[in-house]
Amino acid sequence: MTLNTTQKTKEIRQAWDWHVRRQCENSRQLEVTGDLEAARAALAGCWSVIGKRPIVEKLPKDTQAELLMQIGSLSRQIGSTKQISGAQEFAKDLLAESERLFEDLGDLDKVSDAQRNLGLCYWREGAFDEGRILFRNALSNAISSKNRLRALIDSTTVEISTGHYLEALSLLDQATPLLEEADNFYKGSYHIQLALTHKKMGALDNALIEYSAASLHLNQAGNSRYLALVENNIGTVLLEMQRYADSLIHLDRARDLFVTLKDAGHAAQVNEARAQALIGMGKYLEAERAAFAAVNALERSDEQSLLAEALLTLGIALARLGKTASARDAFEHAAKITAVCGDLNASGTAYLVMIEELRRFLAPGEAAQLLLEADERLGSSVRAESIARLRSCMRIAFDSLNKEEASIDATLIGGTLEEELFHFEAQLIKRALDQADGSVTRAARLLGMTHQGLAWSLSHRHKQLLRWRKPSRRRHESIIKPVKQ
Repeated sequence: MTLNTTQKTKEIRQAWDWHVRRQCENSRQLEVTGDLEAARAALAGCWSVIGKRPIVEKLPKDTQAELLMQIGSLSRQIGSTKQISGAQEFAKDLLAESERLFEDLGDLDKVSDAQRNLGLCYWREGAFDEGRILFRNALSNAISSKNRLRALIDSTTVEISTGHYLEALSLLDQATPLLEEADNFYKGSYHIQLALTHKKMGALDNALIEYSAASLHLNQAGNSRYLALVENNIGTVLLEMQRYADSLIHLDRARDLFVTLKDAGHAAQVNEARAQALIGMGKYLEAERAAFAAVNALERSDEQSLLAEALLTLGIALARLGKTASARDAFEHAAKITAVCGDLNASGTAYLVMIEELRRFLAPGEAAQLLLEADERLGSSVRAESIARLRSCMRIAFDSLNKEEASIDATLIGGTLEEELFHFEAQLIKRALDQADGSVTRAARLLGMTHQGLAWSLSHRHKQLLRWRKPSRRRHESIIKPVKQ
């Protein structure tokens, strides 16, 4: 190879290196505005598809690390917004590789940035212990005030998710002196996390104040995605205040913004909050639809803790509609998911919610069994908000046990076995009709019978129960006339 050829190859590689670095910087700037798709497009020629590793081998080691970290950060966020299965694992692989490269280069500040992004991946997957370790490492490695601020703010995600609110406040207190030099995006992020912590601790008025401050900074930063998050969060605060109609206004606005941004992940979270508001308004059928939409979207993602929350809300809506079997499935699924994620407190809470919502439909002594399941998961570290619920469920369980023997005697009529069975069958059918609001079809489903079978029993064996049946609607003659051949 001639000297000129070698020099030309070197110049081409230097030009490509400069081009990739410029693309990474442009992508980062767009990422801060919340335009994730534009940030991905800024890397055209280097990368575009989540799950497809970029070719970096001909780049210098520091440029490789920069590109891998930027692609990992975008994959983490886009994977969440579009509910792309496996996106968090792909992001983790790239971020871990960039972390190793930065370690080899001795750039601890960049190591901190990679670890912070990795922590957010683990948090989104519900792996809170691993996320906490990575955030602590990111904080210890951070050199610049900018990266220290980022690590402190993002560390609060795990603490808030696991109910460690005082730890979250402590982290934010450490971040406060660093805000003066921060850009508007991270000032807004700081106020969002502070507002969320206040909300979780029950200081709702303070939460609204902090969300207003966040909105101001994010508007100046031009980040429409985070502004949508603030709308959602204001809606959830109003939900806590039982201002359901006002809550829906903000939640509907947030959902519309996320749909416009094609952010399916956050739209699903908003739908879960909308379902809670609709439950508060007694609109259970609408709540079921909103919660089901949230579950359906989140099942396609890696965000298991969010899926568990949506399943709980769906279970409540189903229970209020009398769909007890489906409600129980939803509650048990939520308990299983949170247990696998290591959030035993949330798993225990799922059993408590099941007791509260299905108390009228549980067999004698069954509430006590569910209470034992909850107690085993809750252990000695019961969250403050769970204590009142735990005591309420204990009363339900004890009442159930005390009434068990009396309830058996109360069902007996002093007849033969055949007469007792006939009487008990009538009681079961009456209860099913009550739960189904008089609908024979729904009552039959609850009893595991066909519509025809239950209708025959009512007409021939238990005519006294016909008055509990909702009158069937007369079918109107179709206005569409058959076409004559």
